[in-house]
Amino acid sequence: MNEVESTTYERLLDKSQEAFLLAIELYNRPTIRYHAEGCCFFLCNAWELMLKAYIIHQIGYESVYYPGSDRTLSLSDCLKKVFTNENDPLRLNMDVVCELRNTSTHFVTDEYELFYGPILQECVKFYEEKLRELHGIEISDRIPENYLALSVRRGDVDFDVIKARYPREVVEKMLELGSSIVASRPEGSGINYATDLRLTKKKEGIPVRIANDSDTAVSILHSLTDPINKYIYRAKRGADFIRRKLNKEGIVLRVNGESKEFNVFHFNVFVDFYNMKGNDSYSYNLSLGGEQPSWGYSQQAIDLMLQEIRRDPEHVIDGMRGELAKRKARKNL
Repeated sequence: MNEVESTTYERLLDKSQEAFLLAIELYNRPTIRYHAEGCCFFLCNAWELMLKAYIIHQIGYESVYYPGSDRTLSLSDCLKKVFTNENDPLRLNMDVVCELRNTSTHFVTDEYELFYGPILQECVKFYEEKLRELHGIEISDRIPENYLALSVRRGDVDFDVIKARYPREVVEKMLELGSSIVASRPEGSGINYATDLRLTKKKEGIPVRIANDSDTAVSILHSLTDPINKYIYRAKRGADFIRRKLNKEGIVLRVNGESKEFNVFHFNVFVDFYNMKGNDSYSYNLSLGGEQPSWGYSQQAIDLMLQEIRRDPEHVIDGMRGELAKRKARKNL
């Protein structure tokens, strides 16, 4: 990069991180009512600036402009340029976030947070990962990891209350929104929604389609799990996070006397030793009914693992494996 490109690159990245931190602060500020909308605007700004910095670094300054124009690329076009797979979970997530940014000024409701909270949390996770992957920057150097968890509001979407509060157009939009979010989620994302609808012969209410004679479609599912964002780490992501922290702190993990990089095997040793599966403090089964268990782990679980490794990095894994072997032997007696 030349001097102009280098300066622009650094400024874009700095502004991107500022916008991201502002998005987090806005969402978690208790005095603000419209958390989802405000967070969404700044998250989109953070993504756009970060992706433009990457495009400039990889291709050049002129590549962030539309051909023959002084207009820079939109966020949507930046996403398409960098992440070419339209079925990528990141692209699917950003499509929903962009939709909120584009339409929230027309449909402003308190209930947006119930729909969008988990989506925005996923967006935060993707930003953290791509800032590291594309630019080698750890956002945790500017904000503690536990602050990256949004204070997502919990509750049920009560359409009887919504019908009494908002015009019909807004109610239909929200029902359509809930269905479209569920349909866009990749399998195993851990983000699901449940809305109870009553089948009735009365004509009042909102028509939905199980056949093909209504504009708004719904799906009948056998079992749903409430959206849980406390358990944001799968085993691989948790192991990656712990490995980066140990490397950053200069802590060397040893197994059988040899230095090792912390991996999923070591992560699962902790899980088994502390019986984390089924303990709500540490884990949650994010699968739908009838599926194989799919465990998510909390920050508390990660902190416990880091605490024990820091205390005795040379013996902690060997000690737990030895104790697990004893437990198994006693069980088989």
